[in-house]
Amino acid sequence: MKKRLAVAVMFFLLALTGFGCGEETVAIVNGEKVTRSQLDKIVNLYVSQAKQLYNQDVTNDEELMKEIEKMALNDLIDQTLIIQKAISEGLEATETEVRKAIKNFKEATGTEGYKNFLEAAGMTDEEFEDEMYNQVLISELHEKVISKVEVTAEDIKAYYEAHPEEFGNLYELKVSHILVKTKEEAEEIIERLKKGEDFGTLAQELSIEPAARETKGSLGFINEKSNFVDEFKAAALKLKPGEITEEPVKTQFGFHVIKAFEERQPYVEPFEQVREQAETLARQAKEDQAWKDYVSNLRKQAKIETKI
Repeated sequence: MKKRLAVAVMFFLLALTGFGCGEETVAIVNGEKVTRSQLDKIVNLYVSQAKQLYNQDVTNDEELMKEIEKMALNDLIDQTLIIQKAISEGLEATETEVRKAIKNFKEATGTEGYKNFLEAAGMTDEEFEDEMYNQVLISELHEKVISKVEVTAEDIKAYYEAHPEEFGNLYELKVSHILVKTKEEAEEIIERLKKGEDFGTLAQELSIEPAARETKGSLGFINEKSNFVDEFKAAALKLKPGEITEEPVKTQFGFHVIKAFEERQPYVEPFEQVREQAETLARQAKEDQAWKDYVSNLRKQAKIETKI
């Protein structure tokens, strides 16, 4: 039910030294060629992540693959611009820094995770080391940019007021669902539930969601800002505890039957009790925006030509 490739994708984007000569050029960024092999590595990572998150082979979805390629190309162009700027600023990645970055990555992912990452991206160990050099440069430029960010008392209070869910909770409802392929299947499940059959048992038996056998279809507590597709979220949050959807809920994933369980009323901690947390989050938000604006300005000033 989570949105497709939401902005939740891996920050580690490959880049930015060309591999080989004479291969297809997918973009030219300030005179520097960006190649098909560079792009394919990022596309491969996105495809692998979609499979892990949604148990879905997106390579069979032509429209989605075009979306992924477009997103990957934009990311690759941004990364190229950032590397170019870091070099022009005189930033350097020492061997010690690169080795530390590699060590941290391997420790975070584990031996199997690192191996899977290389396989998904289509990289060798040597190519991975080259990319980590780039990531250290990116990190150094990022730190330079955000070091200029200042957070005022007004910023902190404004963040607190705009994000109440981070200092307590919005209205939340605990829900479960059964996902099937057709409307007819969902309608039949609704009738069986009305006759008294157990929701969790039916979810284990009939839901096509991979996790349903263990979770019995439970999604835990959701609220209006939960990362679920709008159709699902809207239908679920209309329910009262104990109710099920009268009609199947259609989304891009199939047809859902949803049941509501426990609810939680909204509550927000007083500002003075969470001021320190609000300051941390406000600073992070401001730093993120500063970096986003910085990269956007690099794009505005750049000469970019796309070839696909």
